[in-house]
Amino acid sequence: MKDAHRLEAAFSAAARRVMREFHRFVPLSLKRRMQKRAYPRATPANRIFISGCARSGTTLTQRLMRCFQDIFVHPPEARYTMLDMLDRPESNLVVKRDARSFARLAKLPASIGLIYCVRHPFDTLTSSHPQTRSERRFHVTPHRWLAEYDALIRLKKAQPHRQILFVRYEDMIGAPDAIQQRIAQLFGLTPRIRFSEDPDNPIRVASLKKWERSEDFRTDLGGLSPAFLVRVQRFCAEFGYDMPITTQAVDAP
Repeated sequence: MKDAHRLEAAFSAAARRVMREFHRFVPLSLKRRMQKRAYPRATPANRIFISGCARSGTTLTQRLMRCFQDIFVHPPEARYTMLDMLDRPESNLVVKRDARSFARLAKLPASIGLIYCVRHPFDTLTSSHPQTRSERRFHVTPHRWLAEYDALIRLKKAQPHRQILFVRYEDMIGAPDAIQQRIAQLFGLTPRIRFSEDPDNPIRVASLKKWERSEDFRTDLGGLSPAFLVRVQRFCAEFGYDMPITTQAVDAP
């Protein structure tokens, strides 16, 4: 009897291994057809990707997107390919970029809508983050900031006709309901609650222009290379920011 039980257990374990290997190689589309849905999937899904440099308002925008009706906001950071993997009944799906998404931003499919968050570079470069506070003073390094900006430039060159909804962090803080209206109009969304009334996401005006109020921050910014500041100057001109630190007339690297 014991031998029979052991044999049965061995067969069961082998069957589970076979099924695991099977699911590893079965295309996602076939898996979905094999699964019985507990609900009908809304079609077509409005897929939205939130991108932008870290500390530029991507997390705030992600959270506020829950203020719309019939929407699912994927909680963790992820690549835009996650939008193809989500199996949800909501008509609108939202994913926020992860730390390496900028590397493939230029290949973002045309069927995916894009919200791109920007913030004054000096605020971005002097913002700390709990995850990296023990490693470095500021979360975003100049190298990371340049990589994100270069990725945006590559996207615009690769997809010159793509519609990008740029959301300035300063505007999200100063006029959140106006930003919500822009998002709603572009993607055909219906607000459930106003951005400004969301109790889980208080708008913090004190987060604006911290570098202007800190001599220490301004000293750090003054140590940035002239070549880097030229790139910052171009970014500021593109998105309507003041550039108080003078730069030398040098070409960007």
